[in-house]
Amino acid sequence: MKKIVILFWLTLIFVSCSKPISSEELIHLNGYWEISEVQTSEGDKKEFQSNNNVDFFELKDKRGVRSKVVPQLDGSTQSNNIKEHFTVVDSANATYLKYATDYAKWSEKIDKLTTEELIIINENDIKYTYKRFTPITINE
Repeated sequence: MKKIVILFWLTLIFVSCSKPISSEELIHLNGYWEISEVQTSEGDKKEFQSNNNVDFFELKDKRGVRSKVVPQLDGSTQSNNIKEHFTVVDSANATYLKYATDYAKWSEKIDKLTTEELIIINENDIKYTYKRFTPITINE
């Protein structure tokens, strides 16, 4: 029981010490990101060496669009033109991406955002770690 109480207080301290992502940091969200690791709430991890799909984020004034694209060998990308619109919301000392489509509404917490790394936690407590995507081009 004592361990549970200690764990509760440590979790509370950890959560309360988080801070929203600043406007200057949010600029880093723009661009192409590929998933490098997924971790479940139970701690199971899966690492990805490469991906067929890449997420493209475009953000302006706390409103943005996210879409899946497929990188091509010439450096271009192809898209299915499905776009998920989101707004950036600071709440409870954290920054969230709030999505709304005709079919569903959901949110994701931005846990970390730098020029080269993005960590997003969804509503099911699944942590997605992204790295900045660098296209591979093959010149003719």
